[in-house]
Amino acid sequence: MTTENGNSLYQDDLDKEQNISTKQTNNTVNVGHLELLEERPVINKERLDVGKVTVTKRSRTKTVEVPIELVEEYITIRTEYNDAESQDLLSGNYDEKDILRHVEPSLDSKAVVTINGKQIEIGDEPIDIVISRQVATITKDTYAIQEIEVNKSTHVHSDSIQVALKHEELEVTEEGFLANQRDT
Repeated sequence: MTTENGNSLYQDDLDKEQNISTKQTNNTVNVGHLELLEERPVINKERLDVGKVTVTKRSRTKTVEVPIELVEEYITIRTEYNDAESQDLLSGNYDEKDILRHVEPSLDSKAVVTINGKQIEIGDEPIDIVISRQVATITKDTYAIQEIEVNKSTHVHSDSIQVALKHEELEVTEEGFLANQRDT
């Protein structure tokens, strides 16, 4: 439907409603301000020590037997007798006649001894014969037998935590006879 000036009836109704709303808005008085609150989770992280690992290097001692060959020298004196009378003289079974018979001719002669393949003449001077033996001297060398690497790593895992949160809602309770804006 249109009127003579070309406006629709519907448009006229809208204009009237706007005028009424504008009048009502101008009559509204702000009585107060109300905030509705809610809780929200705030998650903080805290590092807790839950255990420890102690790494200690200790020295242990064990006794081992190591086979070794050692050389030791001995001196052996061997006497050869030319006859039985000489053997009796040196062993103590002799008479005085035997001593004179054996000593007299040997005063001019020199005794010869072979030591280590070398002939040495025995005279009035004593002969030193050095004998030796090996003894074990022990030293220790240190070798690396194992390498150990100690690492500490972190692992991230996801978890969920249940938190009870409160929030506020507005409840409006009407008492008595109040006219709503929709009724006007």
